[in-house]
Amino acid sequence: MRWLIDEMLPPDTAVELNRRGHDAIHVNEVALAGREDLLVYETAVAQDRIVVTENFADYATLLDQRLRNDEPAVPVVFVRKTDLPRRGGLAAHLADRLDGWASSHPDPYLGAHWP
Repeated sequence: MRWLIDEMLPPDTAVELNRRGHDAIHVNEVALAGREDLLVYETAVAQDRIVVTENFADYATLLDQRLRNDEPAVPVVFVRKTDLPRRGGLAAHLADRLDGWASSHPDPYLGAHWP
């Protein structure tokens, strides 16, 4: 699966996903850290990557607008760091969750997802 990991999540999440056979990048790797959410989402669409973010408010709105306007879109996977173990290893735990989600959703629909 192709992923774009948003900035509030650890960059090592992409490293862990790549070790598991995915194609993952973090916004830091492609000079998108601190950039507008719309630009991040458009980059994901252009590269056909699923966005992984904690930012439900902004990305749910972007996704909804694009779907309503019949514009190109990609799925967005929303995560809550509070749902993951707090004692270190956040990137590995998140990669585990995303890897499992990808296995059970090999062809995800366009829309919002929660792993």
